[in-house]
Amino acid sequence: MKNIIILFFTLFLYANQAEDILKTVSKDSPDYAFDVTLVKKINELKFVKPTVKKNIYKQSEYLSEFYKLVDLENEYNQLPDKISNTQDKLTILTGKTKTSKIQILYYKKLLSIYQKRFNYLKENFSNLENELFKQLENIDFKISDVKYWQQLLFQKQKEYEKLNIDLQKWQLLNDEKNIEKTQNYISINLEKQKEIYHKLLDNKLIIWFKELQKKDKNAFNTDDYIDTYSKKIDKDFNIAINQVVIDFEKYIFGTQMLIYGAKKEMELTWQKILNIINYPLFEVGGRSITPLNFAIFILILIIGWFIGKYYKHLIYTLRHKKNISHSTATLLANMGYYTILTFSFLSALKVVGLDLSSLAIIAGALSVGIGFGLQNIVSNFVSGIILMFEQSIKVGDYIQIDENTRGEVIDISMRSTIIRTNDNINLIIPNQSFIQNNVTNWTLGDDIVRFRVPFGVAYGSDIDEVEQVVLNGLKNSDLPYIKHTKYNLDITPYVVFMEMADSSLNFELFIWVKGEYARRPRRTRSKFLKMIYKALNEANITIPFPQQDIYIKELPNLKE
Repeated sequence: MKNIIILFFTLFLYANQAEDILKTVSKDSPDYAFDVTLVKKINELKFVKPTVKKNIYKQSEYLSEFYKLVDLENEYNQLPDKISNTQDKLTILTGKTKTSKIQILYYKKLLSIYQKRFNYLKENFSNLENELFKQLENIDFKISDVKYWQQLLFQKQKEYEKLNIDLQKWQLLNDEKNIEKTQNYISINLEKQKEIYHKLLDNKLIIWFKELQKKDKNAFNTDDYIDTYSKKIDKDFNIAINQVVIDFEKYIFGTQMLIYGAKKEMELTWQKILNIINYPLFEVGGRSITPLNFAIFILILIIGWFIGKYYKHLIYTLRHKKNISHSTATLLANMGYYTILTFSFLSALKVVGLDLSSLAIIAGALSVGIGFGLQNIVSNFVSGIILMFEQSIKVGDYIQIDENTRGEVIDISMRSTIIRTNDNINLIIPNQSFIQNNVTNWTLGDDIVRFRVPFGVAYGSDIDEVEQVVLNGLKNSDLPYIKHTKYNLDITPYVVFMEMADSSLNFELFIWVKGEYARRPRRTRSKFLKMIYKALNEANITIPFPQQDIYIKELPNLKE
């Protein structure tokens, strides 16, 4: 009682102060009309205690009082924000002008009423609920047929869909007049739907009241309909009515409500999770992308990646069982892997609901940028596809790019090719280098290669003897040259007299090697040079070294 007296005294004081300030404002002031309105509002602001009507016997009156409780619950939920906003306004106002002083008095009085009303509802709302609940037994609830409202709702929903189609048509035609007209019709339609949902909600509440009277647990199912219909009306209204519904069910079912409350809480939590994962993050091609869509998109890509990896592993496993060449297995593995990834990407786009035709338009718009900014990447990508199908360079081939770069191809991907040199160094070379430049493939058709081993002997040596000594030394050695082959090749080793140089008679030994020896030219050439050197030494054939003859026409006079 003391707090109420203080409140009324404070409100009366604000009103007197506002009227005193108004008396000092000139009627010719541009803010005078606004100041008068503010003073009038200050005088009208009053704190009224919320109450519940007693001795209710009519169904309509009870329903009306129940909605009043819901409005009070909704007001209680919103009052903290109203109090905070009012305090912010008081902080902004300076009070330097007479108008701002009256505004401060207005917001102070409004803030005082908000705070009083919040405290009152906090302390007494449960009493108001209990008071209305006790009168539940006095009402004879009669359930009405709602088929008419359900049919009308269905009709309005179809009408709403048609209006949206019309709106899209007018937007495409850029017809502002019809756009505004259709938007007004849509607003009217939505308001009418809200009215129908109110009628359906009234019906479900009456059923629910009747079930509470009978302590029928079907009330727990009926309040699901109450929740659904109230959501269609307003979000804040839905929160408030759910709280009042739960309080009434507690009065009836007591401890049984704990089990239902836990179930309801789980449902609400699940609903919140669904709301979060279905919240639109951004739009692509007119389609909203939610966290759920994005997660599904990533999941499909990951699954596709695992399937692609398993496919490659399966191909390499079957390679040994089915006697498939390494290059063919690599081609099958890579092409299948990238096909699976591409299919997974397109499937992921389709599952999340993106229109692939719109992406084609976007890709076309980006083609110019790709042509300039990603030219090398696209060139390498296309070159990789050409290499895989053409097979001019395969995995396992021994190739030479320049004088100092050679090695075995160990992998061909879409962007680059990996070559392992004899020094066990992996070189990653862009695919376009193999398409645009000359490349020597030592093992394209087979791994048989002819080597030329140059050597020289001194002038005066018997050239026939030299040839015979070298060929005999080769024949008696265990060097890795080919002696028999199934290919139509003349593989007989022979020696060719190349030239009479300044200091030596130069020869070349022609021999054929294969496999590992063809891939290590320096090591192979070294082995044959050792053999030639030993054979010539044993035959006492001189191996020359550079020498020059100096002719002196006239000796100088040493005495002079």
